[in-house]
Amino acid sequence: MAYSMGDKQGMDADQIMEFRDLALLELKRAERYRNFLSLLVLNLSEFLATAGKRKINSPDAASEFVEKAVARLRAFARETDMISRLGDARLVMLLPETDPSGARTAAGRFQKLMADYLAEFLESDFRFEVSLEISSFPDSTGEASLKSRLKGLFARN
Repeated sequence: MAYSMGDKQGMDADQIMEFRDLALLELKRAERYRNFLSLLVLNLSEFLATAGKRKINSPDAASEFVEKAVARLRAFARETDMISRLGDARLVMLLPETDPSGARTAAGRFQKLMADYLAEFLESDFRFEVSLEISSFPDSTGEASLKSRLKGLFARN
């Protein structure tokens, strides 16, 4: 299941909340059945604020750029993965039944996809690093729980 954001702010907020609700439901399911669940957050804001400025000169162009990034990720995600925009430049991906090791593998694959997309977009051979955070359930490292990570992400919007 994949989600994308529309151009209207109200619609964005509704779709972000829909993604949040689905993510929290998936977390409850993972807790109940003791399944793994991972969340990836890709941040394109640094690229948009630096190198991307050369070719992106309006909010509409930035939105189109991010939508194409979402489409690229969807093309290589599993059917059960949920992908959405979060604000202007962050992409969130919920990976059901994915343990921390699988999340790291997926993260590497998605970072490479984004690096390829950014190089193509700028018509450059330079490899841009995309910031990516991983949270998983259950988390035996003692770091913040996936539930608090989800709530923190959506509190900012």
